[in-house]
Amino acid sequence: MPPFLQRSPTLLKALISSERLSSYQSVFQPANDIELMGVYLWNAHVCGTLYPLIHMAEITLRNAIDQALVAELGTFWWSGARLRHRSYTHGAALPHAVQAVQDNFIKATRKYIDEIRSRYRVHGHITPRHAGVLAKAELSTWEFLLDAEFMGRGLIWPKHMSSVFRGPWPTPRASAALDHARNLVMTLRHFRNRLFHHEPAWKRYGVHTEAEALRHLRDKVSRTEALLALIHPENPQILRTNGLLQAAHRACTADEIRRFQNLAHTHQIYSLSALGELVDHCILTNCILTARLRRRHSQQFLILPS
Repeated sequence: MPPFLQRSPTLLKALISSERLSSYQSVFQPANDIELMGVYLWNAHVCGTLYPLIHMAEITLRNAIDQALVAELGTFWWSGARLRHRSYTHGAALPHAVQAVQDNFIKATRKYIDEIRSRYRVHGHITPRHAGVLAKAELSTWEFLLDAEFMGRGLIWPKHMSSVFRGPWPTPRASAALDHARNLVMTLRHFRNRLFHHEPAWKRYGVHTEAEALRHLRDKVSRTEALLALIHPENPQILRTNGLLQAAHRACTADEIRRFQNLAHTHQIYSLSALGELVDHCILTNCILTARLRRRHSQQFLILPS
């Protein structure tokens, strides 16, 4: 048992709210505070491994849409009446998705100007920069832009779909493919918000056991990977080359929970051949193993695939 919990067994509940801990207790059924703290830290680890995937999906989607629309409508394509929609009627209220896009860019512009004023102590008029405003746009902006309101003759969809979504489509029908993309982005946005607000990544309605929590997380990884592949087929390969996709899949396993709970088996290494066998096992199963050298019983180390 870690010394700090031995000396102060109530410290855990003082650091983390009882309400938050109770959800971990009911789903993962830890036997003691060590296991409870372990599964809490495992959740933080999962969030860290999923962040690069979510980040890349958001950035590549944003840039793909922006590049396509700048080519047709010019910079600041979101301003004025450049971005037309299907159910336009003079004098009528804008549909929700269209209004949301406009509101998001108004908010993004204000954020950009406020940041410039604060960072550089600029007074007076500030001319917004395209890249600066774009970077401040919320993820929901791109979800709203995939709405059916922008699908039709002379509109941005399906005109630009092949340049925005370069990977294999799930269906040849542009409207169905657009709806599929929008659902993936909506799932990503909801999941991203949970992670970025420090909520348990595994938590959702209907999750009552560890197995269900892991299944939920693996589904989110798969959906994020699917969105990345839809935007460009090389996106997942870039993440694999750097080990980021493997790390995300590996984090969402029971073995990783046990490792953070200090329940993982420690492999004793007596020879180079034994070390080689463990390395081969790590690569084959995409897992992390805890090991100890025969002559240094007090020191443990991890073997993990890149």
